[in-house]
Amino acid sequence: MEEDTATSVKLNFTAPADVECNVCIGRKRKKAKQSCLECCASFCKTHIDLHNILHVGKRCKLVATGRLQETLCPNHNKVIEAFCQTDQKCICRLCIMDEHRTHDFISINYKVAEKKIKLVKMQKETTELIQTWEKEEQNLKQAIEAYKTSAKEAVERNSREFTQLIQSMERRQSAVKELIVAQEEATVKQVKERLERLKWEITDLKKKDAELQHLKRLFQADDNVHFLQNVSLVSHLTKSIQIPALLVQPHSLFQLATKAVSDLIKQLNIICQWRFMTISQRVKSTGIVSSSQPRTHQELLKYASKLTLDLNTVHKYISLSNKNTVLTAVNMSVDYPNHPNRFERRVQALCSEGLQGAPQYWEVECGVNGSWVCIAVSYKGICRKGKTAPLFGRCKSSWALRNFGGLYEYWHDNKSRLLQEKSSLGSRIGIYLDHGAGILAFYNVASNISLIIKVQTKFTEPVYAGFGLIGTGSQIKLCDLNAKK
Repeated sequence: MEEDTATSVKLNFTAPADVECNVCIGRKRKKAKQSCLECCASFCKTHIDLHNILHVGKRCKLVATGRLQETLCPNHNKVIEAFCQTDQKCICRLCIMDEHRTHDFISINYKVAEKKIKLVKMQKETTELIQTWEKEEQNLKQAIEAYKTSAKEAVERNSREFTQLIQSMERRQSAVKELIVAQEEATVKQVKERLERLKWEITDLKKKDAELQHLKRLFQADDNVHFLQNVSLVSHLTKSIQIPALLVQPHSLFQLATKAVSDLIKQLNIICQWRFMTISQRVKSTGIVSSSQPRTHQELLKYASKLTLDLNTVHKYISLSNKNTVLTAVNMSVDYPNHPNRFERRVQALCSEGLQGAPQYWEVECGVNGSWVCIAVSYKGICRKGKTAPLFGRCKSSWALRNFGGLYEYWHDNKSRLLQEKSSLGSRIGIYLDHGAGILAFYNVASNISLIIKVQTKFTEPVYAGFGLIGTGSQIKLCDLNAKK
């Protein structure tokens, strides 16, 4: 690139100082109005006419008065008329015939015109850049305000919900306390009633025991007459005495209830700890700006992730090979064990890894023998059984790129978009996912990398890589990217 400062004239945006007339004599010389490049002199309004009369027919060139000396060659004191391309320097005619005679030079006017074109272009680019940055600045300011508002609303809402949770737990604490106190009062009342009855029974029994002891003494004294007389008085002693049947449990206290509460607290602590980790991850993934999306294959490979197929999800008409990295549609059922996570209606499968947080990237190779392949990401809860089970992309919980007969289609929420025609069925597809930023992008990386489609969405839970096949021989291979890192 040419150095703009090589013109030997430094940029200065200050107004030039007043120049005095070179003809005026005396202490009060007049201010010059014009300068002659040939005469290398400046003239006031009075002496301009005189100059024009004396130089009629000559090559004099009058210009507005400025820094005349800066337009003259410092070596020859001649007007600068050319620009040396070799030395990147402004020169005069004598310079061309002297030290610059073998150099490449052009007219100063041509060079100025050339620089002017570049200046206009730079000015346009700068203006556009300023507008772009001002727009970005405005967007960031708006984003900050929206972010602060969202954070404030989140804090207030979480505060309300935690307060409600605390109040709910306090109500349940009060309810358990009331249950214990009520049970205590009812049980103690019941036992006290039994104690009163026992006390009365014991007193009555002691009275009867005393009468029996008296009869025993009469019998032992052989006082038969008195014995028989007294026996008739206590004939009621022959009645059977009913002793209340009581089962006392001295160790059956409130330990079971206390243990139940303790178990509940432990379970709540475990749930809270697990849920707080999820909350923490989601809070950390919330931001205003995110890292720029990769543009080259090498940048994408920095986010390469190793995915493994979840064997419990694979449809029975998918055959696995090459250490479970190649999925092929077959017309004979494969004997997989029954599992609630297995796809039964659609010939589909999911990977094991729940993807969220940091950006992820993986690649698949689409086989050339099949007629229909689908590359997707999906929530774990997608329906897998029955008539309502959807293909990937035909529901709100999945996003899919399909290759059907050489055509790319993007599907989500049962809506499709035709992307491009006659793609290669044997192409290698790269999938870039930035879960936190809500970015999902599909690339054709078979030869030169090219973006197929990029979508902006909002993920509310981890997603799983998924694959769909239709047509015997349709094939998808999970690629090992370790060798490319």
